[in-house]
Order: sequence, then C-alpha cells, then structure tokens
Amino acid sequence: MLESIVEFLILGIVLGGIYALFSTGLSLIFGVLDVINVAHGEFFAIGGYLAFAAIVLLHLPAAAGVAAGAVGAFLLGLAVYPLLIAPLKRRFGRQPQGSLFLVLTLGLSTFLQSSLLAIGGGDYLRVPPYLRGIVDLGFTGISNQRLLILAVAVLALVALFLFLYGHRQGMAIRAVAMNPDAAQAVGVNLTMIFTLAIALGTGLAGLAGALIAPLFNVYPAVGFTFTVKAFAITILGGLGNLAGALLASFLVAIVETMSVLVIPSEWQNVIAFVIMIAVLLVRPQGLLGRAPAG
Repeated sequence: MLESIVEFLILGIVLGGIYALFSTGLSLIFGVLDVINVAHGEFFAIGGYLAFAAIVLLHLPAAAGVAAGAVGAFLLGLAVYPLLIAPLKRRFGRQPQGSLFLVLTLGLSTFLQSSLLAIGGGDYLRVPPYLRGIVDLGFTGISNQRLLILAVAVLALVALFLFLYGHRQGMAIRAVAMNPDAAQAVGVNLTMIFTLAIALGTGLAGLAGALIAPLFNVYPAVGFTFTVKAFAITILGGLGNLAGALLASFLVAIVETMSVLVIPSEWQNVIAFVIMIAVLLVRPQGLLGRAPAG
C-alpha cells in the first residue's frame, strides 16, 4: 500500500506541473486584463499540433517540437489583444465588459477549434515519446518522459516568476495587475503590457500542450477538459493570483491521482470541483486570494 501511495504521489506531482503551466497562464491573463479566456484550451491544442508537425512531419528533434508549440502559441497570443480585445474596449469605453469578453473568447475558441479541424482533420494524432525508458525506484518505476515533463514545467514556471519579479516588463505586468490607472500614470504602456500578458499566458498553454502530446492524442478539442479544470483551479487558488494557481494545481493533481486508491477512476474529473467548493465554503476568496475590503 505504501508503494502505491508513493507511486501515485509521483504521478500527481508530474500532472501538477502540467496543470500549473496551463492554469498559471489563465490566471495571469485574468489578473492583468480581468478577462476569462475561454479559448485557452485551443492554444493548448495548438501547442500539440505544432509539436506533431515539427516532430512527425518535419522530422525535427523533440526539443524543436516543444519550442515550436510554446513559441507558436505565444506569437498567436500576441494578436489577441490588438485585434480582438482592444477594439471592443475602445467601442464600449468604461462600461462593464466582462460578459462581452467571455462571448468574445468563446467565439475565438470556436474559430480556433474549427480552424484546427479544417487544417489537421478530425483524426487523433500521435506524437512519439521525447524520451524512452524508465527510472527504477526499486518499488516502482517512473518513465523518463514524465520526468522530462516535470523538469521542463518547473523550469518554465521558475522562469516566469523570475521574469515577473526581476525584469522591468515583468514588474510592469504586476503593477498593471494591481492598479492599471496608476501604472499608466507613471508611464507604463498598457497596450503593450496587455498584449504581452496574453501572449505569455497562451505561450504557457502551448508549452503544456506540446509537453503532454506524447501522453495524449492530439485533436482539436483536446484542451477542453483542461480548460474546465483550469477554471476550477484558478478559482480555488484565488482569481488572478499566480502563486494560488500554482498551489491549487499541485493540490488538485495530487488529490486526483491519490483518489484512485479509494474511489473509481470515473469520478476523478470531479475532484477539482469538489475541492473548489469545499475551500470556497471556508475561504470565498480562494486559497491565496485577498478578501474583499470592508
């Protein structure tokens, strides 16, 4: 029993790295722009498709495929704010736009998913493992592929937080998230920061999609389940709180994998929402979110 617990704990940590990449990007976009990006899962799928194209079709190294997924999703993300969100903001000014952005990103989700279907077809595509073999831990083994996923996810998340806390543009992103009007008053270019924040978020989603492609089939709607779960994780961690999203990602992933020991696997996908509801009943602001003033 102890060996099974350790084995599932390791699997949960690896899954948590993927959840963290995906959910942190979603939380970053919401924290900076106050926009719920329903199309986040499609950028995850784009990362998988680009990895497939680079590795299977072009016969490039695995590292090139992963980079293609991340960079491609980042570059596409650069177009989202200036082409879609900014015109809507100019049109409606300071009127509440939350529901409009929700519909807008839902339309973007449909467009991207239909485009992937038209370009790549509806077949399930397979990406070969980036690394083969396993690491023997004595009582169990863990594949090199999963260790690679965890290592790259951790490096990417460390790089993100170093950028946000150590780079001028990263600190500008944090300033805009806290008070956009004050940030603009001291010379921060809001358009550039909004554009960069979305691109960083979508780039993380693309990286997650490319990393996990060998473990899942790649198809247009592959990101849907991750998107729904990421909403629960983002709310659980505290809307817009990156550290909260990071903590909630690993918490949900570990509980999900460990739950297989005591409940049927068919119930695994509801775990995130059960945890979210339980925590929100005690802390409505989420794990690390701030309570409303007053």
